[in-house]
Amino acid sequence: MAADRAWSAACASGAGVTAVNAAIIGDCPTGLGTYAINVINALDAAGERLLVYTSRTDGIMAPGAQVRSLPRALRPERGALGHLLRLVWTQTALRAGLRRARPDLLLNLMAEGVLGPDIPQVTVVHDVLPLRYPAEYPRQRYYFRYYVPAVLRQSRAVVASSESTRQDLVGFYGLPLDRVVVAPCGYDPGRFSPGHPEDGPGREPYALYVGNIMPHKNLLRLLEAFARAPRRLSRLVIRGSGRSRHVRAMRARIAALGLESRIDWRPYATAEELPGLYREARMLVLPSLAEGFGLPALEALACGAPVITSNTSSLPEVVGDAALLVDPYDVEALAAAMARVFEDDILVKELRERGLARAAEFSWERTGRTVQAVLRGVRAAAL
Repeated sequence: MAADRAWSAACASGAGVTAVNAAIIGDCPTGLGTYAINVINALDAAGERLLVYTSRTDGIMAPGAQVRSLPRALRPERGALGHLLRLVWTQTALRAGLRRARPDLLLNLMAEGVLGPDIPQVTVVHDVLPLRYPAEYPRQRYYFRYYVPAVLRQSRAVVASSESTRQDLVGFYGLPLDRVVVAPCGYDPGRFSPGHPEDGPGREPYALYVGNIMPHKNLLRLLEAFARAPRRLSRLVIRGSGRSRHVRAMRARIAALGLESRIDWRPYATAEELPGLYREARMLVLPSLAEGFGLPALEALACGAPVITSNTSSLPEVVGDAALLVDPYDVEALAAAMARVFEDDILVKELRERGLARAAEFSWERTGRTVQAVLRGVRAAAL
């Protein structure tokens, strides 16, 4: 309680404090959690005074922030129940906590915000995939149709992780274009950096996929393209998991194509394993039909891995001219791109050099500075 009084006194004194709803950070942070952690750290480094609400207090490396611990039951790994509990917590416990602490802004690091907030709020949206692919998200589609637009209407500003997502927010929800600011993701250069471009002695070259096992990730076509690629490209390494019905569909297609001995499929890579997977891969293949950003593509570029990805949604924004872009519906084009990267060492060298230069344009510091500018603009307008 003494800490609460001290923090409230700081707020009352006129020092700007931003409360951060970081309930999305889970046991093993994936895209949303990684974004949240790094934006918090970047805002703290930029001098923002933060009051962070999270169940992963051990994951916040922001020495200037005050961190409030939340129940583990709110973590995303708890599935639908965790999602429901977070929504209830947001409208009740978070609202009450904000009234006690009296910050002057609320930053929601995902599309879960307070309805009828007492203070201005800024909300981050990474994608609206449940609206594009409602059959893949039978519960979330209602959340995105009704709850999310209500939160966004009651947010002074919205942050999107790509121009593609920004246009989706304008198209699906009718948000004014000038209320949505793009803050692209970054990467950690201490973790994601190039290794040796040559394959080690006796090492089998492999194509790599990192991400969820969901239909819009287009993995069934990836399997078909891999089956048509040169057989000397002997392995496809997959790191990811998903709902049981999608996993079953993948396993059935692998069996039908006779690829069981050539697929190395395991759940999500650990933080320690992932950079090495990128560095040693002959290529990263990310053939998604749509992405809010496509963080694996950026991380792979930063590690010097050639990238093959789709010419749709946000992915061209991320890779620029540093990757091979293909029509994700065209299996032959995807197979041909994989064959080119496998067979052409000069192309691999060019893609590696372009990729490292492209990745250098992105950083979490840049993301944090962009979000900070949004916060300052909202704060100034509220005076």
